[in-house]
Amino acid sequence: KDYNLSENSKLAGADFAYSNTLASRIYKQMKIIQDDSAKYESFLRLKKKLYMVIRNDRQHDLGQLKLGYGNINPLKNFRFSPKTSWQTFFMNYPTTNFDAEKEELCISTPPILAREVDTLPERVRKVILKMHIIKVSIDDENTVDISSSKELVIVKGDDVESRSVIFSIKDKPNVLLLCVATVRMWLLSTDRKEEFLTLNTKYMTAEIFDAILIRNGQICKFEEETNKESRPSEFPDSDEELDWV
Repeated sequence: KDYNLSENSKLAGADFAYSNTLASRIYKQMKIIQDDSAKYESFLRLKKKLYMVIRNDRQHDLGQLKLGYGNINPLKNFRFSPKTSWQTFFMNYPTTNFDAEKEELCISTPPILAREVDTLPERVRKVILKMHIIKVSIDDENTVDISSSKELVIVKGDDVESRSVIFSIKDKPNVLLLCVATVRMWLLSTDRKEEFLTLNTKYMTAEIFDAILIRNGQICKFEEETNKESRPSEFPDSDEELDWV
């Protein structure tokens, strides 16, 4: 259908408003995940990325565009703060594996060698990792909620083998999963008498390292991606923080 310019502007405005509302819902979850890294400029960048994704909709007409009907890859590697990323601290990203039969998403950390942690500033004593998924339903409501792992503590000087956490995606056949990795650090005080969890943003990060679209219970891939097989594990089907395996 051909639209005149003013009609186009109105229709694009409707899509932009829809995008902004959805960005606000996702941003609220980002604040829960790592408030110190999620600032107003993070929200502005998120709005731009999300609008790009919604404009990728190939099913609906202008003015009725929706999330989840086109390429969602622009959301990958979105950093809450542009100052740091996962690779500021570690070489390899976590990996994801979706099991459609079990309706589970497995997130696995890469093996983290002591020498990687040893390159961090001398005052760093411990590194705290957590994994989260922001779940955005692909329907008329576009509800947004999160699930989080428990803390994985890495003590300086230790080699840490790959660890995994399993998230349930039961009863969500149509959903966008934003996989978020967070890093926080404990430092040694300047008088070297105690350790504390620092609020300095250069010692933390939160990043959407993967974005996965599930439609009709199956993963939608927009480019060649390979995921390593993960070992099976049991987990509680609840909203509590999930154990590492």
